[in-house]
Amino acid sequence: MKVDRHNLRILQALQTNARISNLKLSEEIGLSESACLARVKRLTSERYIREFLAEINLDKVRHAEFYVNVALKRQDARTSESFRRAINGIPQIVSCVKMSGEFDYMLRFVCPDAADFNRVSEQLLANEEAAISRMTSHLVIEKTKPFTGYPLELLFQD
Repeated sequence: MKVDRHNLRILQALQTNARISNLKLSEEIGLSESACLARVKRLTSERYIREFLAEINLDKVRHAEFYVNVALKRQDARTSESFRRAINGIPQIVSCVKMSGEFDYMLRFVCPDAADFNRVSEQLLANEEAAISRMTSHLVIEKTKPFTGYPLELLFQD
């Protein structure tokens, strides 16, 4: 599937407001409602749109957010899979990315408070299945540039 200018504009509009009505979206894009809806369905079926989510405003609830760098004891497929299994059951870990460089993974924790983070991170370190050799945590003080979407025009350049 080729992402043309109409598809790009649809993706941009939806990542800004996933609740936009098809009528309003079609007006913004300059397509008929049926053509617009067909494109959204195709972008979804082709997995350009993975899912529609609501972003919760964490500033409305008590929370502590941490980014945690993790180095594993070994760099092999079995250890990586074991680590992934260990973290998948922890609801406070809201995302994980595998990294290059000094650390193997970066985790993002969202916890009710620092005490909960401390408890969960100590349990994770003690979990032999996780195979963690070193963990470094960083408390988020302020989000100076929150995520507002991907730079789609740059990513879809030919």
